[in-house]
Amino acid sequence: MKHRIRFKTLLGVSLLAFALAGCANTSPATVVGPGTSEAPLVEQFESVRQVVDEFLAGDKVAAMTPEELYQIVREGNGHYLLVDIRANQDFVSSNIPGSVSIPYAQTSSPERLESLPKDKTMVVIDYNGHLAAQTAATWNQLGYQTVPLLYGMQSWTQEASPTGYEAFPTQPLNNTLVTDMTTVTLAENTLPEIKYPEGKTQEYIAHTTRTYLDRNYKGVITAEELDSELQQGSADHYLLVDIREPKHYQQGHLEGAVNIPLGQLADSDKVKSYSPDQRIVLIGYDGMDASQGARSLVTLGYDCVALKYGMSYWSAQEAATGAVPVHSLVKEYYQLTPLNYLPPSTGAAGCG
Repeated sequence: MKHRIRFKTLLGVSLLAFALAGCANTSPATVVGPGTSEAPLVEQFESVRQVVDEFLAGDKVAAMTPEELYQIVREGNGHYLLVDIRANQDFVSSNIPGSVSIPYAQTSSPERLESLPKDKTMVVIDYNGHLAAQTAATWNQLGYQTVPLLYGMQSWTQEASPTGYEAFPTQPLNNTLVTDMTTVTLAENTLPEIKYPEGKTQEYIAHTTRTYLDRNYKGVITAEELDSELQQGSADHYLLVDIREPKHYQQGHLEGAVNIPLGQLADSDKVKSYSPDQRIVLIGYDGMDASQGARSLVTLGYDCVALKYGMSYWSAQEAATGAVPVHSLVKEYYQLTPLNYLPPSTGAAGCG
């Protein structure tokens, strides 16, 4: 059964010979601007949609397992750059060997983006994987090769501090699934307005992401929060979109959820179905896929969040969900080191 969208394409050439310095729920709005530009503003929704669609429909939506990353670290594989987006104090306290720090709030700053390599695959590391997945979506759409670490530090260590003191679920919930295939009719809606200078699509993506980060829009909803909302009759406030493959959707899904596979999420006909009056909740296999989809739709001007940990946490029915139920992934050999740790064998100082 499918546990996640497998990490397939690992590209790049040699290890980056520098270290990047680092320091550490509201609805997003479509960015209109920049106000100081002398260039005329034109409608850019279709241009941005094409970039988002190319990403979602391609093979770049992925998550790297801790086992895969461990092999890279152990072999000193120079094709990759490990980027830790946790708060700087947490990075300094303990980090995966070889990683560099760019705090999440700075992941869309012009200076940081200019320092990123385009000839390597960047592995983004955070606390639980979801912010890393969102960051990976934006960086891929900006032309970088990027993949998040599955479940972040929670899949690497059981220590509380590196994971932000957030406990990884030890077992899934037993929430209700339905197999009712009644078609949900979606009305056609007006598309969000994106006004930006012509030919500046990537600048817009970086610009709107900075707005997203400045507003501290977390981009996820927990299974407990969503279940409580639905139990209280707040379903009209949400558009539940199941992004799994149809065969898994048909085996079991949340009541009222429509099925739009991840690769079709930004199709020109599908985006007209998203209402500006509803919050879109994307439901994937493990949440990493949905987080990349959610950031993509936010970039297009929609209010969208991912179901945290996806169906792997919502239900233990693997045959229905297509996802291996959540469980501890941590292995004893996944060591962490503090900043400027001195390995006894070499005596050389490093950043992780």
